[in-house]
Amino acid sequence: DKTFDLLASDGRIAVISFHSIEDRTVKKFFQNKVENKQAETINDAPVTPTQEERDANPRSRSAKLRIVRKS
Repeated sequence: DKTFDLLASDGRIAVISFHSIEDRTVKKFFQNKVENKQAETINDAPVTPTQEERDANPRSRSAKLRIVRKS
């Protein structure tokens, strides 16, 4: 919450998660902000690594990037 509060209006915050529990926490936090009209989502679904990236860097396979813009 503190990071979001410090974010300027129209500022963007991006979070990369590597574990499902982390991703769930980020997803719920962002959903709460969107539902309360405090933010809007930039991407409809989380950005995930391409097959090429996963082949080059197997540890990236579980990464998810979520982005919101503060209203």
